[in-house]
Amino acid sequence: MGQLTLNPKSSRLKLLPAQIFAAMLTQVTTVAAADYCATDEHPEPPRYPDLSLTDEVVMSADTVDSDPADPQKFRLNGMISIRHRDGGIKAENATYDPVTDIARVDGVMSYEAAGLTVESADANVNIKDGTFRLGDSGYKVQNGSVISQGRAGSISRDAKGNLRLSRASYSSCPPGDNGWGLKAKNIKLDLDAGVGTARGVSLRFKDVPILYAPAFSFPISNRRKSGLLAPRFDQNDQTGLEYRQPFYWNIKPNLDATFVLRSMSDRGFQLQTETRYLNKIGSWTLNHEAMSSDDRFVPGESRRFSRFRHKGELGERWLTAIDVSSVSDKDYFEDLGDTLNIASITHLQRRADLTYQADNYQFRTRLLSYQTVDSLIEPDERPYQQLPQVTLQYQSPVKRLGIDTSIDAEVVYFERDNSVTGSRVDLTPRAEWTVNRPGWFTSLATSWRLTRYDLNNVDPADIAQFRALPQFSADAGLFFERLNPENNNLLTFEPRMFYLYTPRRNQSRIPIFDTGALDFNFSQLFRENRFSGADRVNDANQLSVAVSSRMLDPGGREKFSASVGQILYFDDRRVTLPDGVTDTNTSSDIIAEVQNEINQRWSGGVNLQWDPNNGDTQRSSAQLKYRNGTGKLINFGHRYLKEDGEFIHASFAWPLNAQWRLANSWNYSLDDSQDIETVLGLEYDSCCWAFRTAARRFITDDGDDTTTSFFFQLVLKGLTPVGQNVTDVLREAIGGYSSDND
Repeated sequence: MGQLTLNPKSSRLKLLPAQIFAAMLTQVTTVAAADYCATDEHPEPPRYPDLSLTDEVVMSADTVDSDPADPQKFRLNGMISIRHRDGGIKAENATYDPVTDIARVDGVMSYEAAGLTVESADANVNIKDGTFRLGDSGYKVQNGSVISQGRAGSISRDAKGNLRLSRASYSSCPPGDNGWGLKAKNIKLDLDAGVGTARGVSLRFKDVPILYAPAFSFPISNRRKSGLLAPRFDQNDQTGLEYRQPFYWNIKPNLDATFVLRSMSDRGFQLQTETRYLNKIGSWTLNHEAMSSDDRFVPGESRRFSRFRHKGELGERWLTAIDVSSVSDKDYFEDLGDTLNIASITHLQRRADLTYQADNYQFRTRLLSYQTVDSLIEPDERPYQQLPQVTLQYQSPVKRLGIDTSIDAEVVYFERDNSVTGSRVDLTPRAEWTVNRPGWFTSLATSWRLTRYDLNNVDPADIAQFRALPQFSADAGLFFERLNPENNNLLTFEPRMFYLYTPRRNQSRIPIFDTGALDFNFSQLFRENRFSGADRVNDANQLSVAVSSRMLDPGGREKFSASVGQILYFDDRRVTLPDGVTDTNTSSDIIAEVQNEINQRWSGGVNLQWDPNNGDTQRSSAQLKYRNGTGKLINFGHRYLKEDGEFIHASFAWPLNAQWRLANSWNYSLDDSQDIETVLGLEYDSCCWAFRTAARRFITDDGDDTTTSFFFQLVLKGLTPVGQNVTDVLREAIGGYSSDND
């Protein structure tokens, strides 16, 4: 076999890089490999040997002879291969001119690189400068078993590396599938600028033209580019039929903006903007939504929502964070928001942090305030502003004694209209000694909590207050284990006791700034304070008794766990929140938790809080889940809260066949005999396109009305999806839901 080795003086030859075709005619979003069709018709392209990092181009053939018509040229016949480190050309006949460095391929040729195959009837390749021209060509882009394909009347590359395609087509559907396709009169791909320009472009779905553009440009690299993004369509009871058209503006490498024109048939027009800025300090994001008027709101009154966010670093140890929001009226989120969680907001937080992090301590200054969305909420029922709050957390182990020491300190000033205001200084030094041994552990801890208040708008006798509280705790546990010889599962038995003592101090004169009662759960058995915040420190002389058991398989995966515990009280609890009453019970509620992996597909869990003093259940929950790893999932749930009621939940996602998938979620109040939320979704997924739709009906925040929304999305794999991300709607409603084509 004959072989020629060439060393071009210019940059090495690049024939049709795979990333060019992968990006061709796509929009801004990057599409995962799994979004393209997989077939068995196209084997993995051959891998050419690594020719080192030089610019060598190697041509080989069964025979290499002089061209009888021009002895200065070479005729290559048989199994012709023109190779370089990017890939290679295979053909049966070619002529090479060493004077012009041009190789002309006669007949059918193919170019193959990693993930790319191009077939053409003829080709002229300049080995020296890398320029080429291919005639009528078909191409395939392959990533693993996933393939997209298209054709072009001609493909050429100039000396600057720019590619030009005429009469081009592109689709992620396999040949013969008319699911969707793009056609363009001509395309230019500017590799240096990272931009492609197409003219005379039409988008066809099932052979029906659905979009035409005389000209548009698109990115062919990771660089951002200004332009229209995919629109979104919605329909719901609050806004009617919606159309959202986003426009992206790439202002600078570190500055961009997105504008969304939102048209609502029942309300009018809204402009949404998001501006992002990046500098050495950090990232800055400003969101703003505005309506000059709302057809279903107060006539002539504008509506708006704004949010400013920042995260940054000042040097290696200083961190900054800002999150500030503002809204025009209390009904804004219910009328114009997208989810039930947003619709139920009553207060908007405004926060600014400056934090210093060292190896063993953290110092933070925070400004915290709120906008109360509902003006009907009384001033003395709104959250306090903290202007400012300064905290210090310090830890320092004494290794030779096995003692961990720490200090938590806080200085904060609380402000609120028509209320008690003032400053609070809270200091808690703490020392803890811990011993861990195989089969057991023990821990002894002591702390001293010192708190001072300087108050305004109170009686003179209450202006200055000081509270000093020592605290002691002892924690101990045992660990027993046994190996089941039948299946090698490890069974454990883990009893634990936790003693806590805090003397009683009268705290009734201390106002409540940021303190509340914590929910009672299993972890609460081992906490040193049943209140959050510093305005109340519990009086405690109590012993928590708990036992846990687990079963682990040979791989260490937990297949079963059960825990039960209770607090035994030796004194009454007289420290309460305002209007609270002394707790004289000698024991707490019993807390029990069970989690069980029944088999590889089914799992479940039960949580129970039972009051032995009154003999009734305070709260309970039960869950049953099915997962089979092929997109099939089922969820059942029951939840009971003594003060809120009883609820049930059921949801599933189930493939009906290879293309169709049905999903449903249902939340129901047994006490009110009322649907809380119902979501129904349907998805069709072929190998190259998908259609998803969902309907969602939920009660509004006041519980007197319901809202129904419809969502639609068309996914042409390889292009930006059109419509709202229906997967997000289903994922929010159905635990464990996911889509392979997010």
